[in-house]
Amino acid sequence: MTVQEADRGHLDSDDGHDGPSGRPGEPAESSTREPAGRRPRRRWVDVVIGVVLLGLVAVGALRWYDSTAYVVVVLQTAGPFVVIGLGLLAVATLVLRRWWMLVPVVVALVVAATVAAPAFRATSSPKADRDLTVMSANVWIGSANAGQLMDAVRFHSVDVLVLTEATPAILRRLDAEGAADYFSQREGVARASTYTGTMVLSRYPLSVRSLGTDPALEGTRSVQPEVDVTVPNGTVRLKVAHPTAPLRGDTVEWRAGLRALQSWKQRLDGDELLVMAGDFNAGFGHPGFRDLAAGLDDAQRTDGQGWVRTWPFAGNRLPAFVQLDHLLSRGLTVVEAGQVALNRADHAAVWASYALPAR
Repeated sequence: MTVQEADRGHLDSDDGHDGPSGRPGEPAESSTREPAGRRPRRRWVDVVIGVVLLGLVAVGALRWYDSTAYVVVVLQTAGPFVVIGLGLLAVATLVLRRWWMLVPVVVALVVAATVAAPAFRATSSPKADRDLTVMSANVWIGSANAGQLMDAVRFHSVDVLVLTEATPAILRRLDAEGAADYFSQREGVARASTYTGTMVLSRYPLSVRSLGTDPALEGTRSVQPEVDVTVPNGTVRLKVAHPTAPLRGDTVEWRAGLRALQSWKQRLDGDELLVMAGDFNAGFGHPGFRDLAAGLDDAQRTDGQGWVRTWPFAGNRLPAFVQLDHLLSRGLTVVEAGQVALNRADHAAVWASYALPAR
């Protein structure tokens, strides 16, 4: 064998080891290539993220669907959980490094946060004079703790106390705790063993416009009084609200009650000072309540209190998660607002202090 032939054989031998496949000229595979078995798992992760995202978006979108379907009405109270769920989903998507799925998740989260943001932005005026303080308490067919309620009334210097589900028994217990001396005026109808009674107690003179006892006109079997409250520097029109609760089978009546309140509001003179107080059995997740509240200031939202929860408290295993009790006003400045939970009451009481416009 010549030297030239030996050299050629050596080169041929080297060419046979160019890549792992053993074929000449084929580049070596990258040692960082993802194992084939991991790709289906990542696809399943994307599917799970997508399904959860679609579910949360669907529930959140129900807030724009005006319906009396029981399941829809219930799910419309889940707005805060949608925001929380989208936030957790964004974190999980980021941790799992599913970048292309992160985009729609973040977009949905931004939309949900934008919808929720007004509840956290305070526009109240805490330095203004307090001309009128109103409290509304659902006393759970008269079973609420009267002593705690009167303690809250005195602590917040309440001028007008609205009682829904008022009974003669709760009035007697309140009077035993000093309500008869504290409030000089009272109007309304207290009814035993039923949720339909309503009373308005006041330190200021009351003039009754309507006792609100006609179910056909009020859209509810509950009493919804309408009174004028005369304070030292003006008169405020007060309307009590207590539509039927949206229980299974009662959602049509519930929606009719909200619609009746909205019609009542639309008939008013736009310059009147107004407060609507009570257990509305609805929140801002319900289109019917948003229609009613349009052009009015919700005291808790105006005070920037965010996720306010007034139901359910006593008698329910669920933690409080939704605001059903409201103080809506027009022409007044919200100074401060808050809530008070009471023993033996399934709703928290809501209160707000207002400044009247200068005369």
